[in-house]
Amino acid sequence: MPYSSLRQKKVAHRFSLPAAIGVLMVCLLMPHGGFGQQLDALQLLEKEQAALRDAAAKANPYVVQIETFGGMERIGEDLVAEGPTTGTILTEDGWIVSSLYSFRQRPASILVSLPNGKRQSAEVVARDFSRQLTLLKVESEEPLPHVPESDQEASAELSAVNVGSWVVALGKTYDKEVASQSGGIISAVGRAYGKAFQTDAKISPINYGGPLVDIQGRSLGILSPLSPGTFLEGDSSEIYDSGIGFAIPLADIFERLPTWQKGEDTHEGKLGVVTTSQNEMAGPVKVVGAIPGSPAGKAGLQGGDIINKANEKPIRLLADLKHAIAQVDAGNELSLEVYRKGKLVKGLSCELAKEIPVYRKRYLGLRLSKRLAEEEEGAEEEQAEASSALTISSVESKSPAAKAGLISGDTLLSCDGELLTSRETLRGRIAVAELEQELVLRIRRREEELEIALRPELWPDELPASLPKPEIEMPENSQCKIVDIALGDFTNKAFAVVPPLADLRNMGLLMVYSEPGDVDREKSKEYWSEFAMAQGWIVAVASSANPQRWSPAEIELAERILRRMQKSYSVDRKRLVIAGQGIGGRMAVIAANGLRDQVSGVLTLNTPLGGFQLPQQNFPLRSLDFLLVGKGEMLQEPEKAIRKQGYSAVTVPSASVSAAKWETYPQVEINRWLEGLARF
Repeated sequence: MPYSSLRQKKVAHRFSLPAAIGVLMVCLLMPHGGFGQQLDALQLLEKEQAALRDAAAKANPYVVQIETFGGMERIGEDLVAEGPTTGTILTEDGWIVSSLYSFRQRPASILVSLPNGKRQSAEVVARDFSRQLTLLKVESEEPLPHVPESDQEASAELSAVNVGSWVVALGKTYDKEVASQSGGIISAVGRAYGKAFQTDAKISPINYGGPLVDIQGRSLGILSPLSPGTFLEGDSSEIYDSGIGFAIPLADIFERLPTWQKGEDTHEGKLGVVTTSQNEMAGPVKVVGAIPGSPAGKAGLQGGDIINKANEKPIRLLADLKHAIAQVDAGNELSLEVYRKGKLVKGLSCELAKEIPVYRKRYLGLRLSKRLAEEEEGAEEEQAEASSALTISSVESKSPAAKAGLISGDTLLSCDGELLTSRETLRGRIAVAELEQELVLRIRRREEELEIALRPELWPDELPASLPKPEIEMPENSQCKIVDIALGDFTNKAFAVVPPLADLRNMGLLMVYSEPGDVDREKSKEYWSEFAMAQGWIVAVASSANPQRWSPAEIELAERILRRMQKSYSVDRKRLVIAGQGIGGRMAVIAANGLRDQVSGVLTLNTPLGGFQLPQQNFPLRSLDFLLVGKGEMLQEPEKAIRKQGYSAVTVPSASVSAAKWETYPQVEINRWLEGLARF
């Protein structure tokens, strides 16, 4: 939110409101309405108000207003210009902490209004990109009032801060002398993966950088623009005015102060481990592998390892591991203890990194059968799956699989000694494979078992040469059908083009956000029928509720439609794509990014993507492939931005495309790209 907008908001002294409501409720619910009891309640309210005012007054001298000039920047959709913010004096010799909100780019000039009334220039010394804080230094001829040493001790242990305790958030954005005050309680501790207290006091750019003070006037922490579940740097969003705010404990700030005083920035430490599940409440934490070149790889983590401890903390859930990593800044050591093939392995350690090498998807060049696993009488389920779902249906020429001698009909049994019980197991092994190391596949070819070694390559950034041959022959005079999709509380209309025999094979699913306006169902069916029947795809098309535009709330449509289709059909994770026509393409990009654990690709059709940026680098098992179709000049910049983050991007220039008309899109190229996603 720009400061021009912020200035229109005045911060109320909120701490009196909850207490007043409580007193009124007490008075109203008293069985006899005793005047003496009401008077006691009012006196209690006055004492609470006085205590909170006194608490704010104790901290007020070391809360300062900071003005920045120049260095205009964009944060999200908002342009943050020069203007005032809040800081907290940490030491008498002029070390001041503020939030990162106004200092992501260094301003041309910084002025601090000191307690003696002077405006003194300051400089940015260091920034903490993990906790969203900035350290400033100001020179002063006299000792400055500062956070008392006793307050550091009050924040030394999270257990010292009780959930439910009264607190006041202070800021000096509007007034250089008297801090604005926003009251509330501590609503949680250990939030943002153990980095912050959570409060329901009103937190916003008005008081970012100011202290969170308890009822005794002790500063517990510094207010920061964190998000509750942010783990990857750069993925935080400002959530002020939401009833949730965060403060970094003072103990953590003073622990890092010597590092910052040397001019060293601190960053989130990154491990680069790939786990079988991205669900934070999943456990035990089983390792698929490590991103090539990452600290996890250097520590020696292997596929199949189960993480037991990190920095001596027990790891039962993925959330435990993320919590342990978040406590370690980049450049510091993380120790690990794992179970490997049933034996406890101790002594693994690595230095966490500021950045993980850009990951690019791996490729073998084979396709697996789309037929659903057929259980043979008396056979175990895993054996039945291996005999059908892991059977090679085709091998691309000149691919690693072709060079190694794999052929159609081979059944994959194991990879590097690990039994392949599902497509996901194979996908995980390929995803983390080192390019310079061979994978050893054990296969069944007719009645013989063989071992074949092959070396993965990077996923190709071009279209497949052709479509694979259909696996299932369609009955004579077959036609796709149009099925309406129920969307619950959404008023949008949606339908699916469904081919015959969809219940016999793993289906691809293309979900399309149409160009706002009417959607021609029959033309959609006509465009997609041949491809859908031959290759096994369902095409679901959703129209906007407002014929003029899409709304942000409708991003959820993609997940709603995906769930509906998954209840009725077996949907292949490798061939699950979200697409959009025209402005609907922007909806597709946003929706796919939020469903990275499920979706494999994004298709935009004549979509303006100027200024488009992906919020995260590519990551194994959460990779997205992009196909951009449209006029050539609109494709170049998005293609560069996508590839820079490690994703595959293919562009198909077409001068004649029209957002709402399927017949104007290059069908052959789109079909090849879609089916090419099925490759391993």
